[in-house]
Amino acid sequence: MKVILMENIKGKGFCGDVIEVSDGYARNFLFPQTLAVEATPDALNRIAAQDQKAKKEAKRSHKAARVVADALEGAELTVTAKVNEDGVLYGAVSSKEISAAARAAGIALKPTQIKDHEPIKELGEYNLEAEFPGGYEASFRVMVADSDSSESI
Repeated sequence: MKVILMENIKGKGFCGDVIEVSDGYARNFLFPQTLAVEATPDALNRIAAQDQKAKKEAKRSHKAARVVADALEGAELTVTAKVNEDGVLYGAVSSKEISAAARAAGIALKPTQIKDHEPIKELGEYNLEAEFPGGYEASFRVMVADSDSSESI
């Protein structure tokens, strides 16, 4: 019996693959757990339409990622934080604070897109990179300033 896999199955195939399996395996295991559907012409057309929709969405996502990467490239973001008299932050500047500073500047940067970022614990300037879907990357600068003064060190 030919079936269309709805999920990846180890040793059998990947989601969307059309494979040949025994009738019993399909009826007793794959169908009850909704891991596959019978490969009828209607089901094949539906899967093809879903594939096209997914490709269009991926293309749109890649275009949006390129726009964000271009906007972020070379940008200078400022994050303010409270510091003690030695210039050491009370907390740390994390990806979330950097993402919020980017959003304030009109750039849609997610915290998970910041590459190899460790929390920043001192005032100063830091060069960071971000990764986006489609292999796009952007380098940007983050300046950590004292929240009590308007100038950065």
